[in-house]
Amino acid sequence: MDRYAVPDPMAEDALARLGRNIAAWRKLHTLTQVELARRAGVSRPVVTRLERGEEGVGIGALMRVLGVLRLDDAVAEATDPFETRFGRELVERTLVQRVRR
Repeated sequence: MDRYAVPDPMAEDALARLGRNIAAWRKLHTLTQVELARRAGVSRPVVTRLERGEEGVGIGALMRVLGVLRLDDAVAEATDPFETRFGRELVERTLVQRVRR
């Protein structure tokens, strides 16, 4: 973390939850950290850091690990504004504001 960055408890909680979920999925696939790392093309310490919810792991490494676990599409879908209630509400609000202008 940047030494000047203010800690964000919500982000830290989300990272910890993501890490626990990655570890759970890895175990469901009966993979060791070493096997997951090898298949994803990353080092074992990267997998360890992801599972601990540590900051500083690159998004490319994260997506490669999620790809091995077959979660990459789920993440892409979860961040699609048209696939979430909140996103659709924002899109609708934005369109209404544009029509009024």
